[in-house]
Amino acid sequence: MKKLFPLLLLLFSMNVFATYVAVLETSADGSAKDGVSLSDRQYLTNVLREQAVKELPAVQNYTIMTRENIQQMLPPGKAIEDCEGSCLVETGKNIAADFICQARVGRFGKSLTLSAELYETAGNKLIASFNGRGANVEELLELIKKEAPEFFRNVKSTTGFAGVGGIGAFGDAGDFNYGGKKKFIVEITSNPTGAVPTIDGKADPKCLSTPCKTQIEEGNHRIVASLERYEAAEVVVDIKSNNQKVELQLVPNFGWLEINPVLTGDVANKGQLTVIVDGNRKDESKIELASGIHSVRVTHPCYDPMEFKVSIAKNKTQVFDKEMKRGNGGLELVAERNGEPEAVAMFADGVELGSTPFTGVVPLCSDIELRGDGWTEKVNVEPKWHEVVHVTHQIGQAVQASAETPVAEPVQAVDTNKVEEAKVDLIKTVEKVEGNEPQVGESVPANVKAKENKIHWVPIGICAAVSVTGIALAIAGNSKAKSAAEKKYSTVTEFTKYHDDAKSGQSMRTAGFALAILGAAGIGLSFAF
Repeated sequence: MKKLFPLLLLLFSMNVFATYVAVLETSADGSAKDGVSLSDRQYLTNVLREQAVKELPAVQNYTIMTRENIQQMLPPGKAIEDCEGSCLVETGKNIAADFICQARVGRFGKSLTLSAELYETAGNKLIASFNGRGANVEELLELIKKEAPEFFRNVKSTTGFAGVGGIGAFGDAGDFNYGGKKKFIVEITSNPTGAVPTIDGKADPKCLSTPCKTQIEEGNHRIVASLERYEAAEVVVDIKSNNQKVELQLVPNFGWLEINPVLTGDVANKGQLTVIVDGNRKDESKIELASGIHSVRVTHPCYDPMEFKVSIAKNKTQVFDKEMKRGNGGLELVAERNGEPEAVAMFADGVELGSTPFTGVVPLCSDIELRGDGWTEKVNVEPKWHEVVHVTHQIGQAVQASAETPVAEPVQAVDTNKVEEAKVDLIKTVEKVEGNEPQVGESVPANVKAKENKIHWVPIGICAAVSVTGIALAIAGNSKAKSAAEKKYSTVTEFTKYHDDAKSGQSMRTAGFALAILGAAGIGLSFAF
């Protein structure tokens, strides 16, 4: 037990937290920069750092910060080469180092000089230094190897170690001095929110997404926030009180393209603007795009399409506000009245362009009209961009035609007198078939009885039903065709529908008449046989 007690005292006297030592890059003053290259100075730094590792081993809870560690911990834009004295101590605090040292190369007369300083950052104290000179960098290197071991042993004496395996000074067994650092509650936020924060390169399971709160030890800490599609934001913060707020502003690594073209004339509302970026349609006016070059196509039914390349920079907005030019199409227009061609004035958007037959260029989305003495008729045509449309317009009829949609034949109204006449003709046809009516050039003997026929009532009934059905079908088809022909329309789709309805009614009427005749013939044959 007596042997264990001194060991426990030794453990209590040791600092349970790692001691961080930073060896900064060797700098050069004045004309020494020309005599000592950057690579030579980096090698001197490597040897100095190597001596620190030998004298301050990790097994004794020392950590010698690497060149990469130091670079990552430095605030953006910090130039450590220009610092010395108190500025060097401040740099040590910024990178959360307990001790910091740096060597500087200068010139004295014809010789090169080397000065090294070691500071304790917590107390802003210079605890060790050495100076020397040499004719060249090789002699400066030998100076470092000679002086560096004793130089770095001063860290051990400051932290309680006199040497490897030694026992540091301690108080009486009744005193306990906690060597840990205080912790404070810190709120980490970002703009935009939802970023993933790390503290000194490590994630905190209690703070995985901003905004969040966590506990951080006092002192300087490097906090980084990362979010997809944004540049990582970082800051070095001195944590020293509760409820301290750390806000990070993230810069997007994308930009925007705003589509706002100038559409001249009064036809802009006759169609919708379409934007295609890299082959994909975009419906929003302000489009978010990754930084780089993109292909854009802007179209409108009434204007010439526009294609261009756009270079998107991070966090910048490019605006497309060019004027779009009214597009044109070809038109071949023929006007007919009662099947005969006629020359009449042709207008586009109220401007006379010529007379029919017309062959030329007209603006897209324009209203095409024909005008004569006291009359104006609109031509149902939609000019197409850089294409020729062929149109035949029937003057005085509700239906206008295009080459792609032939005009239906005019549908006449049903004349009831003609229907009655058709019935009489059917009856006469039946009588002829039955032989009851004398034929031309045939005489009828006065004393000869008519041939008695046996009446077949079932076939007669069937044929009569067929005949009546046919007449009804013909009347219904004629009515449908007439109704479709009289309807007004404003679009090509409506015109096509009404044209199809009229054609269907005509077909129904023809089929009805055929059934009626077939039924009548059947009745006649039934009486004949």
